[in-house]
Amino acid sequence: MGEVPATENPVPVPPRRPRHRTVDRIADILDMTAREPRGLSLTDIALRLGAPVSSVQSLVNGLTAAGFLSEVDRRFTLGPAPYVLNLTAGRQPVRSVRHDDLEMLSNITGCLVALGISVGGKVVYIDHFTVGNSNTTFVAETHLGRPMLRTCIGRVLLAFSDKRDMYAYLTNADEAERPYVEGFMNEVDMIRETGLAVSRGYLQAGLTGIAAPIREDGRVVAAVGLVAATETVRHRIDALGEVLRTHTADWAQRPV
Repeated sequence: MGEVPATENPVPVPPRRPRHRTVDRIADILDMTAREPRGLSLTDIALRLGAPVSSVQSLVNGLTAAGFLSEVDRRFTLGPAPYVLNLTAGRQPVRSVRHDDLEMLSNITGCLVALGISVGGKVVYIDHFTVGNSNTTFVAETHLGRPMLRTCIGRVLLAFSDKRDMYAYLTNADEAERPYVEGFMNEVDMIRETGLAVSRGYLQAGLTGIAAPIREDGRVVAAVGLVAATETVRHRIDALGEVLRTHTADWAQRPV
């Protein structure tokens, strides 16, 4: 289990894209400061990175000088540069789906609806809507990275990703994800054929999710998922899948 089966024309399976320690540290610094409205001290940042203050200080100073961090009273917060870069690029991760689309889906299905993208081998929810309270709302609102194989959105994104990247991810799956590799490989062709992926309590017992890809200009850029208590959707999976397919097909026709 956990091994990627051979194919007639095997795709080279390199290690997952090589990491760079400095880049990883910069990404971690930006992520942690983005999540702390009151900011973090240099010592706080070093402790969270598990690195000496002396080795972190030059990175923090450089990021601050370039506008990626802002410093007030020796506490660092995310600076304006990331926002400006996004404005310069003139695009959003997903342009064809609006928040009211998610609200409509939630009202139709009675499920939490989440819109997710792949970021660094994790699923990040960039928008959501739910009727009432949900114990999955926290994850959606805090944009925490979630595993690919144990979420319905992640399974869709992985199935429609570049085959080289998909095989590299599966080959290098971590201990928590490894038990789900074989099942995913058995389902990946069906996910691509039907445009639907289902997760049944893989990440949280008692919850079932079903997801479909979001296409823009013929390319899968995100996935939308419905999540609810298993007991309420157990016999509605096919119907929910049709609802997803209908709406995502309509969204794919929108100009972007």
